[in-house]
Amino acid sequence: MSRFNVKKVAVLGAGVMGAQIAAHLVNVKVPVVLFDLPAREGPKNGIVTRAVEGLKKLKPSPLGVQDDAALIQPANYEEHMALLRECDLVIEAIAERMDWKLDLYSKIAPFVGAETIVASNTSGLSITRLSEALPESIQPRFCGIHFFNPPRYMTLVELINTPTTAPAVLDQLETFVTSGLGKGVVRAHDTPNFIANRIGIAGMLSTMK
Repeated sequence: MSRFNVKKVAVLGAGVMGAQIAAHLVNVKVPVVLFDLPAREGPKNGIVTRAVEGLKKLKPSPLGVQDDAALIQPANYEEHMALLRECDLVIEAIAERMDWKLDLYSKIAPFVGAETIVASNTSGLSITRLSEALPESIQPRFCGIHFFNPPRYMTLVELINTPTTAPAVLDQLETFVTSGLGKGVVRAHDTPNFIANRIGIAGMLSTMK
């Protein structure tokens, strides 16, 4: 199997998880294009720019070296979709709304590279249902990649396949996440909330009882 060479990653969504996933990628010197909606006022990349500045203030710091924040390129869905073609991996990390995610997937699909892996950081929505918004040509390269908060410090990453995910794609992504990002991977079935959150909720209910 040829090594999955990740030279650049696109992260969709500059919220809490998206921005910190971007930070951990640049911690290992992988440049990131961080996308969000165009700002209604001021510079259109304002949402992302503020998110990147916010990374420098968080404790514990999501950045190993603060200057590495310069490896995060701000972008918005209105002006910069063509940048997706330069990325080997696209990680979607917007809010947990199925309708929002499906709408975004339909918009990015024409700009995804022919070999690019696309993955969702959803914490529990159906990966199979999400994949249905993508063209058949992309579906074998789509899966779930669930980081835990804060991504720099939490070891666990869940990888979730769909019935159409190519096994080699999951293998390549696991290799990158473990050897490249230093994480521990578990593979989960596409069930609501996957593994860790199902166990966590059961544990919390048991504790309260």
